Amino acid sequence: MINNEFLETLNSLLSRVPEKERQEMLYDYQEHFEIGCADGRSEKELAEELGDPNVIARELLADYLISKAETDQTATNMFRAIFAAISLSFFNIVFIVGPVAALLGTYLALCVTSIALTLSPLGIIASSLMGYSTETFAFSFFVSLTLVSSGLLMSIGMIYVGKYFYYLILRYIKFNLRMVKGDKAG
Repeated sequence: MINNEFLETLNSLLSRVPEKERQEMLYDYQEHFEIGCADGRSEKELAEELGDPNVIARELLADYLISKAETDQTATNMFRAIFAAISLSFFNIVFIVGPVAALLGTYLALCVTSIALTLSPLGIIASSLMGYSTETFAFSFFVSLTLVSSGLLMSIGMIYVGKYFYYLILRYIKFNLRMVKGDKAG
């Protein structure tokens, strides 16, 4: 009876995971009970050995969401993985949210800068056409060309930096998750 209660609790806590993946996760725990009972151990002893199903479900859900973020690289999946890792302990809030917020803030600032550089020639050309500038049109044109080029190059670079930040944040979350679980190997 304890076996069924443990697995039902774990199954309900993992309801956000698709059925196929959830059954794969639960299989190991079912097998643990079957092997343990075959060795003459009680279901209560086996359940206590496994631990709290709530903690197990949070760890399994965090692992699932991190692997999903690795395969389907979207911002939504990344934030789900971050929040799943944070849910493992209050301690994680400081060590995940702080660095992620710093990286995200830096990235967004650089993106805004690249957009501003790309669009700034519109202001230069408009001001020279309206007579607010004393520079020659040729000078304004070349300054505008330089700013657009810099902005476009920086925008292209930000695409690659964004992909690298995604990878970096994901690795950091996985490292932090291993630390919370107490795993020694990376």
